Amino acid sequence: MVFTNITTSSSADVALKIDPPQSVDRDAQLALNDTAIEYAEKYPYSTSTATIVEQGLSGVVANVSDRLNSASDLEDTVRLLLSNSTVYAAMVKIAIDSEKATDESGIYNAVLRHVSDKPKTFFQAKLLQYVLNAKHITVDGTDVKWQVLPELVAENGIPITSGDVEPAVDRLLDIVYERGALYYYLDRYIQNGDIDAIEFTPSLKEKMLDRLVTLNLNIDPEKFGAGAYDEYFALAYHEARTGGTTTDDPIDLVYSRGGQSTWDFAVDRFESVEKQGISKNNILAAGALDYIYYIGEIMRVFDVANVLVLRWASGLLDIPDGTTASALYRFHKRRDERSTPEERAMLYKRVLNKGEGQVLSRMSVNSDFTTLWDQLIAEVMQYVYKTERKAYWNNWYNSGVSNARIYQLTRDLQYNLSDHMTGMAHLQVTEDYNHLQEAIDIINSEDVRNYFGGRRQSLWNTIERICSEEFGSAPNTETIKTLAVEGNTIFQWIANFNENLVTSSQFEKLLDAVEAWVLAKETIEGSPQKRSPKPLPSAAPPPRYDSGGGFIYDYESVSGNDNLAGSTVGDDEFDRW
Repeated sequence: MVFTNITTSSSADVALKIDPPQSVDRDAQLALNDTAIEYAEKYPYSTSTATIVEQGLSGVVANVSDRLNSASDLEDTVRLLLSNSTVYAAMVKIAIDSEKATDESGIYNAVLRHVSDKPKTFFQAKLLQYVLNAKHITVDGTDVKWQVLPELVAENGIPITSGDVEPAVDRLLDIVYERGALYYYLDRYIQNGDIDAIEFTPSLKEKMLDRLVTLNLNIDPEKFGAGAYDEYFALAYHEARTGGTTTDDPIDLVYSRGGQSTWDFAVDRFESVEKQGISKNNILAAGALDYIYYIGEIMRVFDVANVLVLRWASGLLDIPDGTTASALYRFHKRRDERSTPEERAMLYKRVLNKGEGQVLSRMSVNSDFTTLWDQLIAEVMQYVYKTERKAYWNNWYNSGVSNARIYQLTRDLQYNLSDHMTGMAHLQVTEDYNHLQEAIDIINSEDVRNYFGGRRQSLWNTIERICSEEFGSAPNTETIKTLAVEGNTIFQWIANFNENLVTSSQFEKLLDAVEAWVLAKETIEGSPQKRSPKPLPSAAPPPRYDSGGGFIYDYESVSGNDNLAGSTVGDDEFDRW
């Protein structure tokens, strides 16, 4: 029996109306029915609509529905899921209960984030199951090649339009049959630790898989465990890093006719590792530039590498012939071809308004970036603060938790960075990142680390020791690394942002990144907290009324400058920073 939406005469029922997409595949309809049944058990329709009515939010939800219906770039799968009022009502209830959203933008954004997570995953799994059953294909959980299928579905999705579902699944199955086992064994090879896991970026892994497919490997599990195939994976790694007719480093274009730079601006994260007028690549390039600024300049990695080259050239650093000596010599010989510190400083200043670099008379400094960035950071912290406060107080008058301002500032930054990360800047950033990686490779080499303290000496300890010896002070490498990595996460949020496609996991990742970035920033600057870290009161403060009849709240504050990162966040919005 097909599951149908429960009908009531409440105002909430009238508000929960989303138009379904046209020409929906039959299997997609069946998967939608299964999803509705699943959520009806967790969030009964009557309970969800009662929450909407009791909160007096029927009119707000009706506006959200109008906005969803008019959204031209709403994904078909999301539109289909929300067209079922049981699923839609459940998402609204989650928005109200979990995020304390009570305004149109807050509910709209929360609904889109939550429906794009578990409901969409459940729906796609059911849709895939119906197609596989029709094809009489049984997924063998013990066969390693099938373990990549959930990841492929999550990355590529399955369309819901009639006639498109089966071909899309066929394409996924082709990948499973051709390279599913290789995905599994490549991950195991990486886990073995012969090569540092941070080297295996997504693009490099894809290049390795392309090479491994051409080798037509038939891997025996027992032989793999004994290391029989390590040489093939090492060869694929080497060719992915250095082979082919393209290069990541623009400086190599000087010596390679017809070559081109192919770096996708994905930075080393030090882990175990389009709309009109908006350029995602420009924004990602700006994020990479910000990363270079913190790691290369603030942490002084460029300076440390230059010190090592100078010591080695002067005979003060004893490095035996080999890989490290070759790297030092190459770094030395290329010094006149790389961007100078002044040229790098000019780029930081022009694009991000960072540092004290001097720009040319015709260059325009992106002074708006600083304001927009500070406002985004402040708004995210305000959102975190208000969400925590409202979760603590079940009834906080006029609290207005909303992420609308975060979304608006993100859009503003998209346009800002798209406009200013232009011209030769892409090649400059790519070259500077490769220059940075060369410097890190030298500092992190076994020869250098052994010289400055033995095998247990880390990259960060080595940087701190050399800076202390040469420059009289050691940088806080851990904190600077946080600024670089978490800052890059924020730039990735800006680059990939689409209001109608944001998931809860993406939004939570932004919140976590901003909180970590703020803590690191305060540590670097040595600034005290703007507010006293007093505990939350046991109840909301008693309201008083302004002349217009609106609620006003009084909060205890400390003296001093209460302006948050140059934003418009005021005293009544934060008790602490």
